[in-house]
Amino acid sequence: MAARHRSILDTIGNASPARRPQIGLTMWLLGAALLALTAALVIVGPSVMSRPMSTALELAAMALGVAYGLLVAVHSRHGHLKTERAYSTHLEELSQRLRTMAYRDVLTGLYNHRYFHEQLTHEIDRSIRYGQRLTVLLFDMDNFKTINDTYGHLVGDKFLSLVGQIVAKQIRSSDIGARYGGDEFAIILPNTNAEEARTTAAKLEEAVARSAAMTPGEESVRLGISIGYACCPDDSRLPGELIEAADRRLYEIKMARRSGARRLRETA
Repeated sequence: MAARHRSILDTIGNASPARRPQIGLTMWLLGAALLALTAALVIVGPSVMSRPMSTALELAAMALGVAYGLLVAVHSRHGHLKTERAYSTHLEELSQRLRTMAYRDVLTGLYNHRYFHEQLTHEIDRSIRYGQRLTVLLFDMDNFKTINDTYGHLVGDKFLSLVGQIVAKQIRSSDIGARYGGDEFAIILPNTNAEEARTTAAKLEEAVARSAAMTPGEESVRLGISIGYACCPDDSRLPGELIEAADRRLYEIKMARRSGARRLRETA
């Protein structure tokens, strides 16, 4: 029995601080009591204590040891739970970032083509269910190919990013702005009729026209966009047909502007 207590005493006393369990005040007190009791049994017990007293102290030491072990187990489990919660939180944050990457266009910060189509189907269903108008804006940048050919694709990317920022500032929190592809952008305007959509389009065109981007040669280049629109259910109740209707209007607007510019040049 004395040899067993001496082994426990050596183990507790010789453990390095780096390897000792990180325990609270209660566990330190229990450990200190266990150490003191074990020391009494090992050093004093054999020469002073009677057999009944020694047995009682041994039982007390065993009880303290069991209590200490249970507290260490509880503390260890608590530490594991904290680690599991932290890991779970980390996984959730990582999952959220991956979802964001899956639905966001990196260059403009707007939603991408995939998310736009998913939400368009959803918003059309809701529009029909509640009898509300829904309008889609489709637009692209004027002379974007000329900008790319003249200043390079890096400058073109800067222009796209700038337009994305303008769109994000101009639309409502309930609207869904997306980069549709290349220099094309699209916006879903829930609970918006055609007249209200034309007003939004005019404000967006004006905001873009007021902006400018700098080229590597410190040349300020102004931007311009042309916007087409289509309204649900007036133009269509199907996502693909709604996009086609907006694209037709966009083409008509571009042709009209080119014809107007050509007439101005002819009469100048």
